[in-house]
Amino acid sequence: MSTDLSQFQESFFEESAEHLSTIEDGLLQLEQRPQDLDLLNRIFRAAHSIKGNSGMFGFTAVGQFTHKMETLLDKLRNSELSVTVPITDVLLRSTDCLKQLIEAARGGPAPDPEMLQGLEQELASSAGGQQAAPQSSSSSTTHAHPVAQSGPALNRYRITWTAPGWLFQRGLDPVRMIGELEDLGTIVSRTLDTSHLPPMSQLDPEVCYLGWVIELTTVKEKAVIEGVFDFVRDDGQLTIEACTEPVAPPVISAPVPPPPTQPTGQQPLGEILVESGVVTPEVLNKALSTQKRLGDILVEQKAATPQQISQALQKQQETASQSKKSGDAASIRVDTGKIDKLINLVGELVITQSMLSDLGSRFEMAQLPVLLERMAQLERNTREIQERVMGIRMLPIGTAFSRFPRLVRDLSGKAGKKIQLILSGEETELDKTVIESIGDPLTHLVRNSADHGLEGPEERLANGKGEQGTIRLNAFHEGGSICITVEDDGRGLNRDKILAKAITQGLIAETDKLSDDQIWPLIFRPGFSTAEKITDVSGRGVGMDVVKKNIEALGGTVSIKTAAGKGTTFTLKLPLTLAIIEGMTVRVGQDTYIVPLLSILESIQPKADCVKTVVGKGELVNVRGTYLPMMRMYEVFCLKPEYTEPTKAILLILETEGERVAVMVDEILGQQQVVIKSMEQNFRKVDGVAGATILGDGTVGFILDVRGLLDIARRGSALAA
Repeated sequence: MSTDLSQFQESFFEESAEHLSTIEDGLLQLEQRPQDLDLLNRIFRAAHSIKGNSGMFGFTAVGQFTHKMETLLDKLRNSELSVTVPITDVLLRSTDCLKQLIEAARGGPAPDPEMLQGLEQELASSAGGQQAAPQSSSSSTTHAHPVAQSGPALNRYRITWTAPGWLFQRGLDPVRMIGELEDLGTIVSRTLDTSHLPPMSQLDPEVCYLGWVIELTTVKEKAVIEGVFDFVRDDGQLTIEACTEPVAPPVISAPVPPPPTQPTGQQPLGEILVESGVVTPEVLNKALSTQKRLGDILVEQKAATPQQISQALQKQQETASQSKKSGDAASIRVDTGKIDKLINLVGELVITQSMLSDLGSRFEMAQLPVLLERMAQLERNTREIQERVMGIRMLPIGTAFSRFPRLVRDLSGKAGKKIQLILSGEETELDKTVIESIGDPLTHLVRNSADHGLEGPEERLANGKGEQGTIRLNAFHEGGSICITVEDDGRGLNRDKILAKAITQGLIAETDKLSDDQIWPLIFRPGFSTAEKITDVSGRGVGMDVVKKNIEALGGTVSIKTAAGKGTTFTLKLPLTLAIIEGMTVRVGQDTYIVPLLSILESIQPKADCVKTVVGKGELVNVRGTYLPMMRMYEVFCLKPEYTEPTKAILLILETEGERVAVMVDEILGQQQVVIKSMEQNFRKVDGVAGATILGDGTVGFILDVRGLLDIARRGSALAA
């Protein structure tokens, strides 16, 4: 009975991603601690696990390439070689290539063959001065007729293998392993050894009693053959002997390309063409009887036009892309401790529900206090379960930080600077969706700090600093949100350069008097850059605007603190989760709205002399000496309010991106957690509204977008109710 391992492949890809992260992080640490044998062993074990697991699933290319990395790592841990920067560079680039090979096994694009071959040669050279065997140019060329070729001399090995008894129990398939040998060369003979089989009455169906004697001809070295048995040779018996008789190179005919495999998630081209009515099933079956590509066949038979084939191929790629995206978001790894706590809470909820049911069956008015107590208990259980369920989606932000040591190392080499990266707060937990979305903004900020913020060694020494610059990445909780800071000790932002650039681009007038807090956000404008020259890292004026857009899309804010000659700090303030927010419930007329609690600074009821109307700027309210623009919510959403006089209503002082605004509402109803529902998915996009939620009375409450409200105020337009 054959075993279908496809259901376990996703686990392989997830584990491989963890092993790759271990390898990359370990190599970066190894540069600082080249004598750390435990670290080397950890890197080697991660590579060894990838090789072994890839062999089990038949990903031969992954296993063979990892084996070459293993050879070099083995010589490092045995002190046959020393850790050097060139060796580390080769291993890091090989890790990148290994990621591409694993992605290709998943159905993605394959790495460049020339790059792959070059890395294999570099690995071999680094391991012992051996160069990878040059490939015959004819191996990649398809000839119309068989061509006789003389290949390299073949080696012949006799492999005697007795499998360990636990082979089947661990899900290993000996047939698949023998298939790997066939990929290495040609099996001349194969004999099954049944000498260890017990009598039928003593036979355990879960124990492997078999062995094999195999003669193999191959151009590969003995170490490559040993790699096939890496995971099974400890407890079994394995001997690999080179046969004395030479084997003449055979006459090799032109290779016949194997039938193309369908990448995971792609709908077959023939099915798409039949569904579209381009061809009939009979025409399709006739075409499949030949060895040509389906598209070429159908064009030759004039059953379809080249344009139709192209459209079908495009649809095929789109199907694969969508499938891959859905597969990537299919699973999440959860700490068992969180699951245990959730199960306990569900048990308490069941008990509370049982108590309420019992009370309801014999309820009397005298028992009203008991009912209220039980309802309060139910509310506590529900809220705690909600928090625990959301906690399942919470992951340490260290998963997002892990990419930056490698990034900073590469940037340091490109920019010719000495850069130290300090990470802190990696254990701070954040929603998985938010973590996946902040990668690009953080990358732009780190690149900006490395390229623009930090000075070169000579300039730093001239300014009385150490030649090594520092970038700090820190995460911490603040109230109901998370703050991430990207700090450098470089030259800081140049106020005069920013002002001059802003005037040149027409963003501000020469007569405008701006404070520092108004000047620094100008760098987030699209196309804005003060760089004197463009590098392959930055300087084109794209990136910082992406940071702002992405953070705002997550409901967060970006702030800047800088000092000339001392450095710059970017602070990202984000909600812990995108699914649930803390909000203040307010009423305007008969409608209910939720204002994100993170945006509220305070609430006031102004006096009559505090509200002024200024020509060209509208209504302003004086808040302790500072005049803020005032928005009437009922005008924005075309509602019928209870109060039109600001002195009778409530003003909420809101802040976003360093701007403050006073929003007028009729009443504050209270604070509560609300579940966010998308407006775009369920209705349409509405300016000034970030989403919606279902309130306790079953009605819909709109969650306000403070940034959107400010934009509406600037346009001076109102929305339809």
